[in-house]
Order: sequence, then C-alpha cells, then structure tokens
Amino acid sequence: MDKSKLYWLISGTILVSVVLISFSTIFKSSASYLFKNNKDDITVTGSASVDFTSNLIVWRGDFSKKNKNLKIAFSEIKNDKELIKKFLLSKGVSEDELVFKSVDITKKFQLINRYNNDGDKVSSENIFDEYLLQQTVEITSQNVDLIESVANDITDLIEKDVFISSNDPRYFYTKLDELKIEMIKLASENGLLRAQTALGGGGAELGDLLETSIGVFQILGTNSNDNFSWGGTLNTSKKQKTAFVNVKQRFEID
Repeated sequence: MDKSKLYWLISGTILVSVVLISFSTIFKSSASYLFKNNKDDITVTGSASVDFTSNLIVWRGDFSKKNKNLKIAFSEIKNDKELIKKFLLSKGVSEDELVFKSVDITKKFQLINRYNNDGDKVSSENIFDEYLLQQTVEITSQNVDLIESVANDITDLIEKDVFISSNDPRYFYTKLDELKIEMIKLASENGLLRAQTALGGGGAELGDLLETSIGVFQILGTNSNDNFSWGGTLNTSKKQKTAFVNVKQRFEID
C-alpha cells in the first residue's frame, strides 16, 4: 500500500477514536451529573384538628320607641336605656362590658290615597305618621355563661314596658393565634410521619425538606353542618368549635 494512503488511514482512525473517547467521557460526566442532581422527591399533606371552647361572647339587644313627638320619643327611649342598664348590672354584667350604640331616628310616613265618587284614585300623598327611634346595647365579655343567661332573661323587661329583642350571641376565642401556631406544628409533624411511613416500606430514606405551604384555617362549629371554604371558615354561632388546617410538604428522597 502507498505510504501516503497508509498514513492518512492511520491518522483518521486515531482521530475517530479520540472523538469517540471524548464524547464517551462527556456523556458519562453529564449522566453522572444528572443522576446526582435530579433526585426523586415525595409530596405529602399533613393535617391537624383541635377542639376548643370559645372564651369570648358578644351579645346584642335592640330596643325602640315610637311617637309623633320627637322629644317624647327620645325621652322614652332614654328611660328604657336606663332600665336596661340597671337590669344588666343587677345580673352581674360589668359596666365596662356594656356599650350603648347611638340612637337611630327614622321619620315614618303613611301613604294616603284619595278617590273620586266613582272609586277611581285621583291622588296619593305621604303623610307624616310618627318617629321611630332605635338603639342597640352590646355586651362583650369573657364571662360566657353569665352573658348567655342574661341574653335569655332580657325579655323579662317587657313587664316594665321595655320592648327589647335578643339577638343570638356570637362566640370567639382570644387565643386563636397561639392555637394556630400549635396546629401548624402538629400538621407538619403529621406530614413528616406520613412521608416516613410511605418510604419505610420501600427501604428509601427521607431527605431534606424542599418546600412547604400552609393551607387556610377552617374553624367550624363542633358537630355542625358548616362547610370548608377556599378562603377559610370562621364560625361565630357555636361556643364549641373545631379548627382544621393542612400543611403541604415536599421532601427529597435519599
């Protein structure tokens, strides 16, 4: 064979071998990098629920007076206010727990229709009838049982010509922030346990926490028909409540 051809054949073979070796090295390096930096992960949702009793009550009562004379109506509702206040204080309600809202004054009219001899309406006019004065008393207290009792007994004032309607109490919990922190902790621990349990059977180990997110709190009346909502639920009609929260977590798998 011609020496020149032999030279180029050997050189080409060496060049191809070098290129193949280089690609092989790069591929192995790349594969090793991908294997080391793209670990599997697991996503779990931990949950927690806690029953608690409200420790704050807010109650409202509405009372009113009617009269054609505004001064008389105002004097009468002022007298009712004093009777209500005296009654509440006698039941053990503290004066600093009481708030009387401002008096709302409404001018009431009566529609008068006028007819001709044939019975056809010929005109109508709104004629002043009377003034309606309305006021609200509100109690905010941590003495929940006492205020519940007072709310039930308040209509006894009807015997003194004080016409007051009792609204349903609303219930709150003053330590809700502390409770939420504790529930986040419980839900996170529950999520960790779920992840460890899921991997335990397969022999894998749980790695670092990669991501976590806290769901909205749902505070429902215990054993009530309340429903969860996307923005969170806060029941105020029940004294006994149950709080729920979910914590979503994503862990690395070693």
